[in-house]
Amino acid sequence: MRGRPHPRLGRVFAAQAALLIALAACAPAAAAAGFVERTRASSPPDTTTYSRLLRDVRHGVVRSAIVDERTHTVLVTYRDRRRARLGYPAADAALPVRMAHEGVDVRMASAGSHSSFGMSFLLLPLLTLTVALATVGVIRRSERRRAGATASAGSEVSSVGPGDDVGDDTPSTRFADVAGCDEAVEELAEIVEFLRAPERFARVDAKMPAGLLLTGPPGTGKTMLARALAGEAGVRFYSASGSEFVEKYVGVGASRVRDLFKRALANTPSVIFIDEIDAIGAARGHPDGNTEREGTLNELLVRLDGFAARDRVVVVCATNRPEVLDPALLRPGRLSRQITVGLPSQEGRRAILGVHSALKPLAPAVDLDAIAATTSGFSGAQLAELLNEAAIMAARDNRATIEGADLREGLRRVIAGPKRRSTPIAEGELEKIAYHEAGHVVCAELCEHHENAQHVTIDPRGNALGFALFGHEDRALYDEAHLRDAMIAALGGRAAEQLVYGRVSSGAKNDLEKVNAIARAAVTEYGMSTHIGQFVGDLRRLSNETKALIDREVERLVAGSYAAALTLLDAHRRELEALANRLLEARELERVDIVATLG
Repeated sequence: MRGRPHPRLGRVFAAQAALLIALAACAPAAAAAGFVERTRASSPPDTTTYSRLLRDVRHGVVRSAIVDERTHTVLVTYRDRRRARLGYPAADAALPVRMAHEGVDVRMASAGSHSSFGMSFLLLPLLTLTVALATVGVIRRSERRRAGATASAGSEVSSVGPGDDVGDDTPSTRFADVAGCDEAVEELAEIVEFLRAPERFARVDAKMPAGLLLTGPPGTGKTMLARALAGEAGVRFYSASGSEFVEKYVGVGASRVRDLFKRALANTPSVIFIDEIDAIGAARGHPDGNTEREGTLNELLVRLDGFAARDRVVVVCATNRPEVLDPALLRPGRLSRQITVGLPSQEGRRAILGVHSALKPLAPAVDLDAIAATTSGFSGAQLAELLNEAAIMAARDNRATIEGADLREGLRRVIAGPKRRSTPIAEGELEKIAYHEAGHVVCAELCEHHENAQHVTIDPRGNALGFALFGHEDRALYDEAHLRDAMIAALGGRAAEQLVYGRVSSGAKNDLEKVNAIARAAVTEYGMSTHIGQFVGDLRRLSNETKALIDREVERLVAGSYAAALTLLDAHRRELEALANRLLEARELERVDIVATLG
């Protein structure tokens, strides 16, 4: 039995032999077709470099381009009729878009591509023979095949490194493209001088920090600042995310760190940017720590220590959770310089709006200063999204300019989402929503330390059945009066329901979450409780008795704010009724309508 061939295997070999004979007969014709096709092609194009192509595109000397995404090559035609073919990084999927943005006539190569047909046809016999050999292997050595597949998977993972999607070209972003963070730009300008003219610092034996840490909320422009640093200095830019170094295979993350730094050191001066550094830079020694992640962090620490003054490589890391980073990563000599990129002020928001609206056709009556004044707490990414939503509103109406109403709608979409006209609302619920929102507005108007309402609506948006938009003042500190008024205004909706209907609904869920968060912060973080005192400690280490005391104090503050809201609305019941009725008629009210209704 062992020496007899398998009957199915014999049939497989017979079929494949017939196919090989047929393919061999067709091979001369395929070769002739490929020769004719190559002969008809134009003269062989010259070769050039990827960075040269990007420079030529920016300078406007490229007329057209044919991009082949299968082979990652591009055939460009210059305005003087010269042609060049070159490869580009596999992950640079945005290359056709960038070229089209610069005025290049971009075409994509068809999927069945031309000159490779003849060669592909000639390769079919070899592929068929390979399939036959693989079939024999599947039948006779299945266990060995599985073991080989596992080893192949491991080698494939280790061959991929971060930064493969970044070319060696200098970013086009400049500091002029970054607005709203002037202090951070001033700090980075010094690094630009170091990369441009290091001899100025060498004369006085001054050494620039090898690493910078950009911290701040999401969307404040940390990545754009890192690109602007490299672009302003005219150096190469290598980028990676902290999550790219995290792997389950031991040693893969450390290997990727070495590869990234090796590439940067081979092309100095350069900037290395690692986004979300907390993915690998979290403090070590945790009981649930990941051994591979800690090994990757150790390799990063070693590489940060290995820079010499002549290397001219700057490492820029970014995170919005600096408190979780390992102390060894932040010590002098590594990420020693920390630059905070916070939320922009009103002037910064105005500058950001100006940058993102430069190419947008705004109507003459649009007031960006007013938008900047009412968007306190917005990040640069949110402001950009606001303008984009406004542009979409104008396009929907087939208008050539963006009006002020479009900007206001964009603001509401960023805060609460688009309108939901299909939200099921039972009979009588719309009136309850109107009283709820009117309660928020009336309480805010009566609280001395709370901003007034600028807009109120009972049209559902996102997860909200209605909402009120209040003005915002840029503040760095909040005292007890501000926090108390914020809780009273937040509970005004539930208090209005209780006052008018004698019972409350589930509509105050988000309000209660907000109020309880303010009260707990006042007790456990700000030391503003007369019963607890100014004690602030780690809640995880407190006794059960102390935790219960804190819970009772939070409950007391919330209950007091709710009682105050009931008192205010009961004393101004007429204004509450008038505003709710006006909301039922108009569905949306602006500030001028609110003032007219409340007198």
